[in-house]
Amino acid sequence: METNKSKIDQLLQKYKEGNCSLEEIEWLQHALSTTDTSDQDAIDRAIIASLLQPSSVSKMNESRLKIMLETIKKQIQQGKDNLLEKGAEDNMPIQKKTILSIRWPYWAAAACLLLFVFSMVFWQQQTSLVQEDRNLVGLNDTKGDAVKPGGTSATLRLADGTLLELDKQASGIVMGESITYQNGQSIADGLSKQSLKVDPSKVTLELTTPLGGMYQITLPDGTKVWLNAASSLKYPMSFAKNERKVILLGEAFFEVSKDSSRPFKVLSKGQEIEVLGTAFNVNAYPENTAIKTTLIKGKVKLSNDNHASQAIYLRPGQQSINTNNGNIQVANVDTEPFTAWKDGLFYFDETPVSDALQQIGRWYNVEVRYKGEAAQTHFYGRIKRNKPLREVLDVLEEGGLHFELSRSQEKNILLVTPLQ
Repeated sequence: METNKSKIDQLLQKYKEGNCSLEEIEWLQHALSTTDTSDQDAIDRAIIASLLQPSSVSKMNESRLKIMLETIKKQIQQGKDNLLEKGAEDNMPIQKKTILSIRWPYWAAAACLLLFVFSMVFWQQQTSLVQEDRNLVGLNDTKGDAVKPGGTSATLRLADGTLLELDKQASGIVMGESITYQNGQSIADGLSKQSLKVDPSKVTLELTTPLGGMYQITLPDGTKVWLNAASSLKYPMSFAKNERKVILLGEAFFEVSKDSSRPFKVLSKGQEIEVLGTAFNVNAYPENTAIKTTLIKGKVKLSNDNHASQAIYLRPGQQSINTNNGNIQVANVDTEPFTAWKDGLFYFDETPVSDALQQIGRWYNVEVRYKGEAAQTHFYGRIKRNKPLREVLDVLEEGGLHFELSRSQEKNILLVTPLQ
């Protein structure tokens, strides 16, 4: 019996965590039904406590709750049948046979309780959805000043995992013998090349901007990088002797210091850019289906991890579009719309609605949703990125769209509707 009690305790814990299999539930039912009456009251209390545990409800999905409910119902019916059969054999009134091998009234109560819990979970899910819908249509922000533009904001992750919140009043950091802000103020006290016990080129740091944030960094070789919102740059404390390599996720503008002995490489989503000294923009957000590299000056070489032999070269004024399947297309473009973000501008020049609103969503940290299909229209013009969101939306509404700004579960929602 001691072994059974130990297993029952173990399965009760699994049940509270929502991890019991159907076979384990059936075993638990059988074990409980055959437990000595001296132990039954304590076990009953444990089961009831488990059924009422919020943690178990939150971790169980709908299908698992349904399985458990059906299993309990089945056990109830089996208990009833057994009682009728046993009573008939012994020619005894059913009322006197309530304490038998299967105690079906208990499981009936448990089933009712579980049904109640399941109903409450379903009701909460539906209430949450209804409330979110109400938020979307009922909290229209006509003033629009509630959503401010983004600004300088970033975190720096050190090699040991320490995460530093960088000063929002500073525009960037500088990597030298130590890490400082642009005004010379030290950031990571005690962290310098001399204090490291390993080769500084083996020490990787990561600069990350949030939604609504941007930041600048001067790398150890003097290369300057501007990180757009929701982006990250991994780089070493000091570059190696034969190459300079960084990893980008998101969007960044590079002004690479010339060093003929050490090519500068940017890795992003399977693409590699190799340069000596140049200025270019890379848009490599994970949700986009292609990487856009726009060259301002100098010369760059592009290749894919799986197509290294098919490298191409860009000249100033050209842009490459590298799709997920590895195909690279090159076109001559006006480079300013792709780099204006660095200078505090949204620059739309026949920009599709989805692309323009994607930029706005990142900078103002709003989730863009469309009522129906996205309008097949384009935006034109320049808008300063330091304006409140409402002012930007007022300009864009001239393009035949209507915007509703609301808030749901601590996030701002921008609902886009085409004008009829």
